[in-house]
Amino acid sequence: MSQKKLKPSTFASVRMDSNVARNGRLIDIVDINWREEKLPDEAIAVPAAELPDPEPDNGNPQETLREQEQKWTDLALNLIHRTIPTAHAS
Repeated sequence: MSQKKLKPSTFASVRMDSNVARNGRLIDIVDINWREEKLPDEAIAVPAAELPDPEPDNGNPQETLREQEQKWTDLALNLIHRTIPTAHAS
């Protein structure tokens, strides 16, 4: 089997999602006042399904509505093939 040898310049041009390409332009925009500025909580839009349950009857009050719904819909169907019922003759 023959293997192709890649040129060293090929590796330098490959970018991964985890690699950040910076050109330094944001340094002039970000100053101390901008960094210390806070967004008020009322201005942040959060979907209702991601908020904690406002009236938790039981369970963890920190769970979101989506997390609670997933508990009820999780039937462990991926495990059903592992438990095969067998008939015992007596």
